[in-house]
Amino acid sequence: MNAISTNLPFAIEELLPSRGNFTEAVGLPPSVYHNEQIYEFEMEAIFGQEWLCVGRSESLGEVGDFFSRSCGGEQIIVVRTSETEIRAMSAVCQHRGLCVTADIDRDDGDLFGTPVHISGNARQFRCPYHHWVYDIDGQLVGAPEMSQTAGFEKSSISLPKIPTEIWQGFVFVNLSNSPRPLAPSLAKLDAVLENHDLGGLITVDPITIPDVPFNWKIMIENFMEGYHNSRLHSGIHDFAPSSGIWYSPYEQSDGGMYGLNRTLETGGGFNPTNRALFPFLPNTTEAERQQVIFALLPPSLLIGVQSDSAFWFTVDPTGPKTHSLSMAYLFPEETTKLPLFDKLLESAIQGVSYFNAQDMPTNVGVQQGMESRFAPRGNYSWQEAVIPQFNSWLVERYSRAIRDLESGDRVGL
Repeated sequence: MNAISTNLPFAIEELLPSRGNFTEAVGLPPSVYHNEQIYEFEMEAIFGQEWLCVGRSESLGEVGDFFSRSCGGEQIIVVRTSETEIRAMSAVCQHRGLCVTADIDRDDGDLFGTPVHISGNARQFRCPYHHWVYDIDGQLVGAPEMSQTAGFEKSSISLPKIPTEIWQGFVFVNLSNSPRPLAPSLAKLDAVLENHDLGGLITVDPITIPDVPFNWKIMIENFMEGYHNSRLHSGIHDFAPSSGIWYSPYEQSDGGMYGLNRTLETGGGFNPTNRALFPFLPNTTEAERQQVIFALLPPSLLIGVQSDSAFWFTVDPTGPKTHSLSMAYLFPEETTKLPLFDKLLESAIQGVSYFNAQDMPTNVGVQQGMESRFAPRGNYSWQEAVIPQFNSWLVERYSRAIRDLESGDRVGL
C-alpha cells in the first residue's frame, strides 16, 4: 500500500506511531491538520461513515417540530414524525436539487440563496424553487404541473431517509447506508453518566460559530486533554488542576472516550466564581460532585459534565483548516424555572468566554504551526493520554477506508 493509491500525501504506516499509549505515541503527521486531500478523504471515510451528533431530542417536543442542520457536507432535516419517532432526511429536493431549507429571500445583500439552520413546527416542507411539497415523513405530496410527464408518480419520490439514533437525549445521524448501531459501543459512558441522567436534561438554544479558523481535530484535542488546564488557564482553572486528570482505558470497540478531572472542592464550576451557580444535578453522589467529566463521541460530539449542569459542543468541518462549532448547556427542567435562571446562565456563558479567549488564539496558533515545515510530531504527557486514544480511533477508520478502497468497495469516495 502506498500514498498514491489513495491520493493521500503519506502512507498509512506513517500514522501508526500515533496510536496506543501516551508513553510511546507521537503526534499525527502535521498534514492531517491542513491538507485538502486529507480533508476530502476524511469527509467520506470519517464523516460519511460515523455517527454525527446534530442536536437534542427535547428540542423536538411536538409532532412536526423540526430543525435543519449541516453535517458531513450534507444539509439535513430532523423532525419529530410521531410521539415516539424522530426522523432525519436529506433536505435536497428530488426535483432539481435545491434544498427545501434554502433561503432565497435574504435581505442581507447576499445574492446567493443558501441552506440555513432553521427550526420550527411544520406540517410539510416546500421547495422554494418549483414548490414541490413533502410531508413531514419526507414523502412527496405535491408537484405542480407534472401531470403530463410520462411515468411520473408522486408516491415513488421522497426525501432520502438518513439513519437516526438517540443516545442520552442526543440525536445522531449516519450518512452511510448500513451503519453499525451506536448505543452498544457506549456502555462505558452510560455507566459513568448513569446518575447524571443526561437524557432527562433539557438544552438551551445552541450558539453556533461558523468557520472557526482551525482544523476540527485541533478542537477535539484541546477540549479533551488536561495538560494545558493548569498552564494556559492558570487562575481560572485552578479549581480543577491538571494533576487531578484521569482517563478511562480505551478499547477498539469503544464508540467514545472520556476522562475525569478531580476538583479541589465539591461543586466547582466553569464560571467567574469557580463554584456551582445552580442546584446540583439530582441523584449524583458526593464524589461525582467533586469532578468534571469530559467525553468525546468522535468525530462530532464533545460533552462536559460538572456538578450543576452539562455542556456540549458539536464540530462540523467546513474545510481543511476550518470547522463550524455549536455549543449549549444542559440543565434539569426544574433549574430552568429558577427566578434568576437567565441571569445565572449569562454568568455561566461569561465563564466559558474566559476560556475561549485563551483557547481560540492558541488553537489558531497551533493551526499555523502545523503548516510549518518545522511542524513536530511531539511526544505526549500522561495528562494528554486521551489524544493517542483519539488517534487510535482515527487511524483505525483511515485504515478501514483504505482497505475498502483497495478491495474495490469505495466507501462513497
